[in-house]
Amino acid sequence: MKKTILVLGLVSFLAFPVSAATPFDGKLVALDAGHGNGETGAIGYCDGVPVVEVELNLAVRTELEKFLPLGTYHDVLQSSSRQERVADAEAAGATVLISIHHNGSSNTGADYTQSFVTQKNDKTFAGYIHPLIVGALRLPDRGIKSDGYGMTVYGSLPGVLTESYFVTDTDGACDFIAYQGGATNTRVHKEAQAMYDGLAAYFSAGTGGGKGRNR
Repeated sequence: MKKTILVLGLVSFLAFPVSAATPFDGKLVALDAGHGNGETGAIGYCDGVPVVEVELNLAVRTELEKFLPLGTYHDVLQSSSRQERVADAEAAGATVLISIHHNGSSNTGADYTQSFVTQKNDKTFAGYIHPLIVGALRLPDRGIKSDGYGMTVYGSLPGVLTESYFVTDTDGACDFIAYQGGATNTRVHKEAQAMYDGLAAYFSAGTGGGKGRNR
């Protein structure tokens, strides 16, 4: 009987192992939902119903945070100043920064994926994020462009500003309405999953990032 109890105890222990390390250990991802603080960003329409970019940006951030382990992300302060947003991310001890945006055009059929960077370390980081968004959404790829005006201009924190698709595209706008109605596997879900996968790959590769937090 004692031998049986010992074996069962061992099996029970093996079934509940200590949590394994993840690529996000010791990392902090700053997530900036573009616009807000009085700015709407681009506005699209689905059957006359307006779709506001800032709401879409916030939705993607919310979905992405569902994937990330607790304590590994920071919601960047919504401010009209890009410099203040970056400063907020740096003050939080962020390792990297993703500024989430969605493009706009007067052409309701225009739709493609594009990302923006400034520094060399931005381009390295974006190289893990951008291709996965392209693969997930399967839209035309306009590549990773150098940017002299966006979030990545300020500070030294590796970052990328994503324009995953056009909120003014009819399909994109209607997809967000479907998301709000409870649909699954929407562009919002796919974009968030792609960002998470890109972050995991980036940290797994040992590329580092910013200073991050001391743990």
